[in-house]
Amino acid sequence: MGKTDEEKAAKKAAKKLAKQQAAEAEAAAAAKAEKKAKKKRKSEAEDGEPEKKKKKKDKKEKKEKKEKKEKEEPAADEPEETPAAAEPVAPSPVAASPSADGICKCFLGNLSYSIEDDAVREFFKDCGPITDIHWLTDKESGQFYGSGFIEFGTPEEAQAALAKAGEDLMGRPLKIDLAKPRAPRADGSAAGGFKKKPFEVKPLGPKPDGCNTVFMGNLSYQIDEDAVKTFFADCGEISNIRWLTDRETGDFKGCGFCEFASSDSVDGVVAKNGQDLMGRPVRLDYSTPKPKKEW
Repeated sequence: MGKTDEEKAAKKAAKKLAKQQAAEAEAAAAAKAEKKAKKKRKSEAEDGEPEKKKKKKDKKEKKEKKEKKEKEEPAADEPEETPAAAEPVAPSPVAASPSADGICKCFLGNLSYSIEDDAVREFFKDCGPITDIHWLTDKESGQFYGSGFIEFGTPEEAQAALAKAGEDLMGRPLKIDLAKPRAPRADGSAAGGFKKKPFEVKPLGPKPDGCNTVFMGNLSYQIDEDAVKTFFADCGEISNIRWLTDRETGDFKGCGFCEFASSDSVDGVVAKNGQDLMGRPVRLDYSTPKPKKEW
């Protein structure tokens, strides 16, 4: 018995309705999935932000540690004074740690290369009158290293000056620390009775093919990129400077690498091996690339 027109129409309508409902269900599922994915992306972005800030904070702390580390070994032709924290103290069961009491002199670092006496006196005028200013320069070329010493009339004035650490002085955050005279030496002995080891200019290693990087050792712990660029100003364009630091603490190890834009520059650079850089004879040599690992 054949179906009536009404039955056919009803069946067609039901089929159309089912198709429409399936489409709506599929659209709803897609919208739900998109909403869930969007929520996940937002959550990941929020979770990633603290991690990003943490890395930035860790990097800043490492940099501050490097700036504060001034404990360096005695070297030939050092300046007459070094930062108070920089003088190595021999272990002794009797002698106490050196006190900052009575120190009127301060070490200044990270200075603008346009700095002048008047600018320094103006900057510290609320601490007290400065009785002496001594800039650190290259003994041969006279080039300024971006650091120096200032002296006040009283220890209290020097202590007041320390509070200005990190303040802007001619566009640069100031580094400052107490400085004390180097311990007197007799018969070549250093502070604490240790015998001073003379600096030895070692022969250069072979120059690798295409070498454009030099190793720098025996560096001052107050070294910065500006001092290196000034020291190598006549050698060629510097493309990168990398400091060697402790993997765990981030402390500066007193050495690093300097990369030049041209391989021809490094011959003039290593010729400066043993010359004075910020009061220390710098150790220079060609940098040999690490051999590739064989798996």
